[in-house]
Amino acid sequence: MPKKLQLQRVSPDVSAKEFFEKYVSKRKPVIITGLLDDSSFQGRKWTDLDYLGAKAGDVEVMVEPIHPTVNQYGTDVERVSMTFRDFLNSLRGDEGPHPYLTTQYSEEDPDAETVFPPPTNALRDEFPIVPRIMGNLFLQQVNLWLGKSRDGSSSGLHHDFHDNIYCLLKGRKRFVLFPPSEVKHLYPYGTLAALHPNGLISYEDIPVRSDGLSKRAACKARVRALERKIDALKAKSKGKGKAKTDSKEMKALMKAHDEALDELAELALDEQEGEDEVDDFDALMGGLDDYEDAGAGPSRGADEDGDDSDDEEAEEWTGIGHSDREDDENGGDGDGDDDGGNDSAEDSDEEEDDEIALGEVKAGPTEPSSFSRIPTAHLHRYLGISTTAVLPATFRPSDFPGLKKTTDPYVVELSETEMLYLPASWWHEVTSTSADEKVGGDGIHMAFNYWFYPPDALDNFDAPYRDTLVWDYLRQKGDNHDESQSHESAEKTGIGKRARESVGGEGSKKFRH
Repeated sequence: MPKKLQLQRVSPDVSAKEFFEKYVSKRKPVIITGLLDDSSFQGRKWTDLDYLGAKAGDVEVMVEPIHPTVNQYGTDVERVSMTFRDFLNSLRGDEGPHPYLTTQYSEEDPDAETVFPPPTNALRDEFPIVPRIMGNLFLQQVNLWLGKSRDGSSSGLHHDFHDNIYCLLKGRKRFVLFPPSEVKHLYPYGTLAALHPNGLISYEDIPVRSDGLSKRAACKARVRALERKIDALKAKSKGKGKAKTDSKEMKALMKAHDEALDELAELALDEQEGEDEVDDFDALMGGLDDYEDAGAGPSRGADEDGDDSDDEEAEEWTGIGHSDREDDENGGDGDGDDDGGNDSAEDSDEEEDDEIALGEVKAGPTEPSSFSRIPTAHLHRYLGISTTAVLPATFRPSDFPGLKKTTDPYVVELSETEMLYLPASWWHEVTSTSADEKVGGDGIHMAFNYWFYPPDALDNFDAPYRDTLVWDYLRQKGDNHDESQSHESAEKTGIGKRARESVGGEGSKKFRH
C-alpha cells in the first residue's frame, strides 16, 4: 500500500507575491487555512439555501444524477434541466441519491462555456473577479458545486487545464492528488501530445500551448495586437511626414504582422485537415464582455490608445476550446445560408436525444481526454481508503498495472472554510461528503472555485505569461470593457439576462469536484 503524503498549509492572509513565489511558480498544491479575505467575497451567505434561492433561484441549471451501477458522479449519465430553485428544493428531501450541480456547459457543444455560468451569473456582485491572493493570473471561469451525500460521492480521477483555487463552503472533501508527470501511469482517455514545463497536459484532440491557449487563438490575438500598435503609431505620426511613418518601428511592426498572418493562414490550412482542432479566439474575445458585466477587468492596467476599432459586435465568451467551424461551414452568421438536408438531420439527432431517458447512460466514447480510465473503486481500494464506488462488471486489475508505478499520492482532507490551490493538470479524485444535519442546516456539501489560465513565466509575478504581446492585449481589452461599463450599472442587469439566455443553463461533465 503506497504512503499517503500531506500538503503544506498556509494562512489566507499571505501576500499574493509570496503565494506566487512559493506555490504558483513552483506548481505546488497547498491548503489555505481560511476563505478569501477579499471584502467582496460573500460566499458564506450561500450556505443558507433560502438566501441562495432568493438570490439566484430563477436561473436554469443542468444537474447530474448519480450513475446507477458504479454509484458515482463524473459519468455519462444524462443531465436534467431545472431551475436552480427547484434543484435547491430537491436537496431538502431526505431520500437520495440526490443530483449534483457541477460546472455548467452546453450538451450540444461541450466546449461552450461562459466565465460566469449559472448560477454564478446571478451571484456576481458577491465575489471578487480575481481574488487578491491570485495576483496577476487571468480568470478563465468560476463555478458553484453543490450536492448532498451522507456517505460520500466521487468525481472520478481526472485533471483540469487551468489553475484552481477551490473554496469549501460546506461539508467535507477528500482529494487524492497525483502530479501531472504521472499521466503515463494514470490511463487518460486522451492521447498525450505534450507535457509542458509548467505541468500543463496537452492532448492530440485538444492541443494547447503552455498558457492554455490554442495556437490559433494566440495567433489571432497577436495579429490584432499588432494591428492596434500599427494604428496607434500611424495616429501618432499624422502630420509629421512620411519618414516618420516609415520608421524602423513601423517596419518592424509590419513585418511581425505579415509573419503572424502567414502563420494564421498555415494554421487554418492545418485545421482543414484535422477535424478536432478548435477555433477559440472569437470565444475568448467575446468572454471579455463577461468581465465588463461584472464591473471589473482581469487586471488594473489601462489601454492608452482607447481604440476599440477591432471590436466587432460582442458575443458571449463560449470558452477556450470552442469551435465555430460548424457555423462557418453552414454560412457563418446565418445570412443566406441554405443547408438543404442539414436541418432535418439535426432535427433527427434532437429527436433521438429526446428518446434517451433522463438518468440513462449514453452510448459511445464520450469521456473527456482528461479523465482516467481507472475505476474509482479500484483506486480507493489500492490506496486503502474508504469508498462508496462500485467496480464495473468488466473490471480487470491487469488492465491497470501502471497504477502501482505511480509516486505516493497526496491525500487531502479539506474542511469547511478551507481552500485548496491546485495547479493546472494535477490529477485529482474528489469524494464529497455532506455536513451533519444534526449540527444544523440542510446536510449539503458546497464549494466555489476559480479557474485561471496557467502561468508559464514562472519567475515573473507581475507578468506571469511569457507571450506578453498576446496577454497584454487581452488584459487591455478587459480593462477597456471595465472602464466603459463601470458607470453603467443599470445595463449590467440586461447583460446578465443575456448571459443566462446564451448559456441556456446546461450542465458540464468535463470537470467535477
